[in-house]
Amino acid sequence: MMSVARSVVPAVLAALALLCLNSCRTTGPDGATITRTEVLKTARTYTTLTWQGHKRHALHGTAPDGRRIDTPDAISPTKHQKPGFWWKNGTNAGMPYKWGGFDTPEQFTHRLATEPQVYAGDYASPAKVAGGDDAVSRYAAGIDCSGLVSRCWGLPRPYSTRELPGICKQLSSLDDLRPGDIILRPGEHVQLFVRWEDPEHTRYRAIEAAGDPEWRCFEIIYNRHTLTTTRGFTPWRYKGIRN
Repeated sequence: MMSVARSVVPAVLAALALLCLNSCRTTGPDGATITRTEVLKTARTYTTLTWQGHKRHALHGTAPDGRRIDTPDAISPTKHQKPGFWWKNGTNAGMPYKWGGFDTPEQFTHRLATEPQVYAGDYASPAKVAGGDDAVSRYAAGIDCSGLVSRCWGLPRPYSTRELPGICKQLSSLDDLRPGDIILRPGEHVQLFVRWEDPEHTRYRAIEAAGDPEWRCFEIIYNRHTLTTTRGFTPWRYKGIRN
């Protein structure tokens, strides 16, 4: 009788542990989860994307939907605007930044190849920021900072920088950041954390869709102090991320 009881106890404890694990597990807004490896793999499909630019993909003016578009092509249209990164009639690397963009790499290249009137990227100007969603043009292709994070986390729609805290938990310290977490300033910008570059955690590697001077998706090393202490960025973790 004693041996039977002893054999039952481990099974009961295992079942209770599984029940606790399932009840305590957090998920994303649609109940899905994603691994840190998957997040970074997706992010790098944006930074390493190569595509062919053409003159017809550039615009500095009003699109057919009435929205202003300024593509980040390498030739500046005026002395007041800095040149972007991509070249007409050349091969370019990295998906262009687009205000309000949410294209996948496949969607971006398909649109450029098949749509008769589509433009590669759109700067985030003060007018765009002031206009919000009303300033997003469907004639531009690309992705913005929060759109990139939303895609990398496998979210069903783009979450703005103001919405991201609702599906995340704030970390107590920057030192708690792990691959696939974010560094966020709601209403301004978000970066995807890749890793620390030194044991002292003074520099970190990030992936982002950002502006001047890049205006594209790229991987970069930042000084911890610059963006956190002086500009108020804080660390967050997506509730649906798995180790």
